[in-house]
Amino acid sequence: MLSEESISRKDFLKSLGLGGAALMAVLTSCSSSSEAVTPSSVSIDLTSNITSVGNYTYSGGIIVARIASGNTASSFVALSKACTHEGTTVIYQGNGVFYCSNHGATFSTTGAVTKGPATKSLTQYTVTVSGTTLTLS
Repeated sequence: MLSEESISRKDFLKSLGLGGAALMAVLTSCSSSSEAVTPSSVSIDLTSNITSVGNYTYSGGIIVARIASGNTASSFVALSKACTHEGTTVIYQGNGVFYCSNHGATFSTTGAVTKGPATKSLTQYTVTVSGTTLTLS
């Protein structure tokens, strides 16, 4: 035979409040900050780094990928490296696709979301090339 346990309305509402607060704490901790990184004098030597199309490197909170041959600014793209969904570091898969291995989000070379669950674009940085040195701003 089942027995009923009595709980007062006040205790019931109180338990919901604590449960709701705990749930919010867990949900809040699942997301991480993906705020934009300010490139402070980031420079990359193109004679020894990202020398082939499809190569990429990280500098601070930024991923820099070579998307075309030649040492011109349009041959490279620089984006914030933290996925805007949960902050996982993205990789460059080639063919203009940046990929987050955590939940499968993808981004274009402009940082725009091409597949969720991310809903916010990656920050894009300005690339300049002088000789064999790439700099970001």
